[in-house]
Amino acid sequence: MGSLSNERKFSIPEKYRDSLEISDFVDTRSEDEILKRLSQHVPVTSEKNIWAFWDTGLMNTPPWARRNVVDWVRICGPDWTVRVLDNVPESPNYVLKYLPADLFPNAFVDRTMKGPWAGQHSADFIRGAALYTYGGVCMDVGSILIRHIDRICWDELVNANTPYQIALPLIYDQVWANHFIAARKGDPFIKLWHDLIIHIWTGRKESSGMLSHPLLEFAKDETFEVVDNANLTWDWKVSPQTAMEYIWQVLAWVRLCLTNDAGDGFSGTDYWCDKVLVFDTVCEDWPGEMILGFAGSGQKLLDILAMPVDGERHYLESEQYKLAEEVVWTILTSASLQKVTRAKGLTHSPHLGTLWDLPENIGKDQAPGTFADLLRYGSVHFRQTRETIATLEPPRPIDDNMLNKGLFEV
Repeated sequence: MGSLSNERKFSIPEKYRDSLEISDFVDTRSEDEILKRLSQHVPVTSEKNIWAFWDTGLMNTPPWARRNVVDWVRICGPDWTVRVLDNVPESPNYVLKYLPADLFPNAFVDRTMKGPWAGQHSADFIRGAALYTYGGVCMDVGSILIRHIDRICWDELVNANTPYQIALPLIYDQVWANHFIAARKGDPFIKLWHDLIIHIWTGRKESSGMLSHPLLEFAKDETFEVVDNANLTWDWKVSPQTAMEYIWQVLAWVRLCLTNDAGDGFSGTDYWCDKVLVFDTVCEDWPGEMILGFAGSGQKLLDILAMPVDGERHYLESEQYKLAEEVVWTILTSASLQKVTRAKGLTHSPHLGTLWDLPENIGKDQAPGTFADLLRYGSVHFRQTRETIATLEPPRPIDDNMLNKGLFEV
């Protein structure tokens, strides 16, 4: 694959020039050159790490997701080190070559995890371990990064004049979207969260039945109403309980946020309210769905992104073209990333990631001259002029839900 050209493939339309400018740095290495570097073991030397996970290794990720990761490198530059860890012992990026086995449950170390979401739950164990040990950002490979990590949250986390140690996208209450989380090295909340996750998973190989664990039973009666009220109106195929079991590691986070007094002087509630920078998940991470609606958004995004950017006047004046233009330029001007989901059996309609996985759609995420091509190009070559993102106040748990008991105390 050739090097990334500095030649202007797309320009910024006049109406967006107040919101975007040309990036002053572009990594022109080819995709193959960057992938070769990403396939090597790189020792950790700073907190500026972007961690991701794919159980069978980087080169086995879907091509569209692999291009996402390559663009992370291009966008964030040499100050940040991107690593896609895996669970392949002979791989240079095998998880246990970076992190000790005692930070993980036996099923992960023995590679005996099972169930439809074994890969996703393996990633759940890595987040806390990597962030506590080294610091940085954990991000799903399905994330099309738009904004530099420094400008999303890292500058705030390292600023001595702010209290923040963690940053994440909030859905509702204390529930967040776990495709992105940033934290400073050695953060105590991250350590307790990871310890709680490992404790809850003890003796397990899959997530089925997780809500029967006494520490998670507070979520057993959750409905989709709270998610719908947060504007994430997916067309769910599974029960609320199955969906809650899918995000059980986030429920462990919620439990820690509810722990006001564990008897050791640490208040998870206060830490959540005072030390965590939260931002709006919908507008910062799902801008496409914000415009199109969540239910059925996969096919809509596939169709829109496959449309040509140029064409005859009647085409450029069509409602579908105007919609495509709105979606892509909103992403480029106003979002931190576009999370491409797969949702593996959770909803009735297929999500964009599942559709891009299909043989007939391979390469549509970068087809020349399309809105997908513009999105890829713009994410690397354009820079948002806005100085801040859409942050929120962390919702404090209501008094009746707070817990005054030890971390593992039922």
